[in-house]
Amino acid sequence: MRLSYGSSRKKHTFTGSIDEVFAGIRDYDSYPEYLPGVTQVQVLPAQETGSICQVRYDLNLVKKFYYILNMYEESPHKIWWDLAESNLMKENAGSWTLKGAKKASTEANYQLEVKFKGLIPSAVTDKIAKANLPAMFAGFQELIDSKR
Repeated sequence: MRLSYGSSRKKHTFTGSIDEVFAGIRDYDSYPEYLPGVTQVQVLPAQETGSICQVRYDLNLVKKFYYILNMYEESPHKIWWDLAESNLMKENAGSWTLKGAKKASTEANYQLEVKFKGLIPSAVTDKIAKANLPAMFAGFQELIDSKR
């Protein structure tokens, strides 16, 4: 998986109904409690047509940085975003597409395209791309479970 200049896709099955998974993913205010590296989140008013809000993420993953995303959704099947502003990224676009697999599980397709400004050391991109993704899915599962 390469995030420095490119895209990635990952399928994951969460325990929980599609409504529970959707609610967990869109609970942006809880991200610092459950997702590794996320130190602060601020939900802001929408600035783009069709957007439901903007979300500012402050992260500390090898390096401290922030980004603001325009968030869009089609409840309970899809959440997607594009980059509004960042001090490190020049592109961040992605989505969660959800499909109820069984009564108690949901298949999630996660897609992300990221480009960083300037030359970013491979240690930073590797940390974000490889080490953080499994922990991110585990954090989302904990967040989903906390809402039951």
